[in-house]
Amino acid sequence: MKKFLTIMTTCLIAGGVAVTSFAAGKITESPDIKIAIDGKIGRYTDVPIMQDGRTLLPLRAVLEKLGVQNDDSHIIWEPQEKSITINKDSKKIFLQVGNKKAQVDESSFELDVPPVIYKSRTYIPARFVAESLGKKVVWDGKTKSVLIKEPASFNEVKEILAKSEAAMKNVNKAKMNIKMDVKESAKESASTPISVSMSGDMKIEMDKTSKVAHMLMDMKALGMSITMEYYYDKDTQYMKGFLFENWVKTKSEKENFDTVINKELGMNMIAADDVGSAGLVKIESDNPDEIVLQGAAFFGSLSNLGSSLMGEESTTDSDEIPANYSVKVILDSKTYIMKSCIMEIDESNDGSAGDEPEANGSFSITLSDINGDFTVKIPDEVIKNAKDASEMGNIFNN
Repeated sequence: MKKFLTIMTTCLIAGGVAVTSFAAGKITESPDIKIAIDGKIGRYTDVPIMQDGRTLLPLRAVLEKLGVQNDDSHIIWEPQEKSITINKDSKKIFLQVGNKKAQVDESSFELDVPPVIYKSRTYIPARFVAESLGKKVVWDGKTKSVLIKEPASFNEVKEILAKSEAAMKNVNKAKMNIKMDVKESAKESASTPISVSMSGDMKIEMDKTSKVAHMLMDMKALGMSITMEYYYDKDTQYMKGFLFENWVKTKSEKENFDTVINKELGMNMIAADDVGSAGLVKIESDNPDEIVLQGAAFFGSLSNLGSSLMGEESTTDSDEIPANYSVKVILDSKTYIMKSCIMEIDESNDGSAGDEPEANGSFSITLSDINGDFTVKIPDEVIKNAKDASEMGNIFNN
């Protein structure tokens, strides 16, 4: 009987190990995952990892950024049982490597994924630990970002963004100035550096009520200077410059005037969603007429304006999102209408051959004459003399 029990116990242990090993998902390194705490993207020596669709972060590095003192009284590691005890203020969290059971003060919880040891480093589930410490946690799938923030600040920013989003819907006329300044560099080989600078300036006047917009674009890239001028009238686009010495017109079957204004010109970039609320923080301003929000909320519509300046298609692919970025939004403190938005990007590599190029620069949009007393009108000679794009043949289609 004793021998039988020993055999059964051994089988059960082996079976339990086998089940645990089978149930646990494969660990993958995720260097593209960004961790933003209180609006700032952090840098980690040890790369974040993913398991079963959950993000795990290096123990001490992330706890320190969450305000836990990095000493043996506040982060207690027991090597025998491979357990972690986290003490912050009056909060006590107990975790154990390989164990989905966790304890916060007197309450027990079931984890989606347990802590793991990977490459001799202990990793902990980011969302559970941050939320247990009283933080608000938001996952931004578009940018592969974990956004962590104090709940009070999250709610404050969300209320501000909601007011701004509502106010921007009442903007029927405005003048906009959009600027881009980007430098890309890479190494074709160890001794052959390549550097490309691009800059652009776009001036826009738009009237949603009359459904008319005028845009003048100047761009410099690859040693060339390009000027383009556009008029939009409902679903018709008039253009001149670059390949077109004279005015050309084309009908848009897919996008009407409102889509162009809201999507292409960035008039709907302010949204009271969880990503913006978690990624931005309100900072003090010397100007009492302004509300300033700053942080790590990636405004794709703003970078898409830069793509439009460069003649590229816009993208929401996470592979195209820069590794580091910051956004500064300035709102009118009385109307909550956006006055300006600046996004700075920083995409760095190690400079070795075959790597993706580095990109550093900024995109900005400034609004003025909100619902002002000005008129946007397509000149009669443009309407009269513009040739249909279909008559331009392959030049336009290519």
